[in-house]
Amino acid sequence: MKSPSAIRSRLTLVALAVAVLLMLTLTVIPATATTKVTLVSEYGTHTEAWKTEMDAFEKQSGIDLELTQIPYANYFDQLTLNFTGNVGNYDVVYISGLWYPAFANAGYIAPLDDLSDSINVSDIPGIENAYQKGKLYIIPYMNELGGIVYRKDLFDDPDEKAAFKKKYGYELQPPRTLKQYQDIAEFFNRPPKLYGVTLMGRRSIFLATHFMNRLWAHGGQLLDSNMRPAFNSPAGVQALKEAREMFKYANPAAKNYDFQEAVTEFTMGRSAMAELWTTSLLYADDPAKSKIVGKASFVGFPRPDENLGKKLPMLYISWGFAIAQSAKDKDAAKEWVKYVTSKDAEVRAAVHGNIPARYSSLGDPKLQAKFPWLKAFKEAMEQGIPTPMVPLIPEGSALVNQYLVPAVATFMTDANADAKKVLDEAANGVTELMRAGGYYK
Repeated sequence: MKSPSAIRSRLTLVALAVAVLLMLTLTVIPATATTKVTLVSEYGTHTEAWKTEMDAFEKQSGIDLELTQIPYANYFDQLTLNFTGNVGNYDVVYISGLWYPAFANAGYIAPLDDLSDSINVSDIPGIENAYQKGKLYIIPYMNELGGIVYRKDLFDDPDEKAAFKKKYGYELQPPRTLKQYQDIAEFFNRPPKLYGVTLMGRRSIFLATHFMNRLWAHGGQLLDSNMRPAFNSPAGVQALKEAREMFKYANPAAKNYDFQEAVTEFTMGRSAMAELWTTSLLYADDPAKSKIVGKASFVGFPRPDENLGKKLPMLYISWGFAIAQSAKDKDAAKEWVKYVTSKDAEVRAAVHGNIPARYSSLGDPKLQAKFPWLKAFKEAMEQGIPTPMVPLIPEGSALVNQYLVPAVATFMTDANADAKKVLDEAANGVTELMRAGGYYK
């Protein structure tokens, strides 16, 4: 039999061993149990905005976030390589609303229908564009519309108002009709120091938006209910002619403008209006980039008189969050998406450079005090049908870029081109594209 002292020594050693084991357990478990969610995005103003919410989410949830950013020019290709190579580097992808259908139909991103109630999708205008085959795949974070950004200081100037009324017989105001839009562009066109309107004339999808804005304003559409091309209608012919006419009141250099050049011209105070989308106002309000800080506002795209008050398509651009099908912890990924797209988080981040996706965020009094133009933007959202610049079908990008853009560019650069003819030729190409896609029996 062992002595009492030996027994006590053994018990002491056991107790020490248990204590050491407990200490090791307490230090190891938290480190191995930490959940990490990997995010990927482009470099852009709205990404910089939502990045400001990452620390607060990590502290609140205990979930670590790791963000990779890729230059926009390479972003889509890098995402595609990640998905097709089955690398699975990213759990949550922040993407354009024009990209997600391809990823959804390929099975690269997961349906998010179980988030519909907790996220309150009815508060998000344009949410119908986030569905493919009846399933929700992306939660919008940034929404914007195509319309007219304009110089409030010029529109509110008493001398300008008096001169305009004397010449045109009605009050100078943000244009609600296409006739007003053209009159105002003509009135303020004073080259070379000031142009009536800034447009984007380079052969690109940006040029095509000038046609689409007018097509929709006249009640037209790109495709009809049978998926047949409909842009070569009388509304389309009128829209194409009106788009070319407006270039008379733009800087001749605008024939080579894309979005960035157009924004720069407007924010440098060289035009009274610009036919752009709402992000341009974030540039206009940035003292580092603008000479017209606090002097710009927004109005939805004008219409002919007979279509005032109607709910018609308006050019809609959106970015949002989707979850990769390969995400290691989809529940944790969804927690981030729910958090960052909430009303409170959207409002906090918006002041750092974003246009929120929610009606409730757009209507926030403090945010409207910071960006007064949000009130007009919200009204335009409520009055229009948010419509992407390409149809959200696999052939959508080809329809616009391969057929519509060349048609519009041809008419803009060839004074002898016939509007109906160039649109008919584009429609013939789209018909064959859609036939090959199996849309017609």
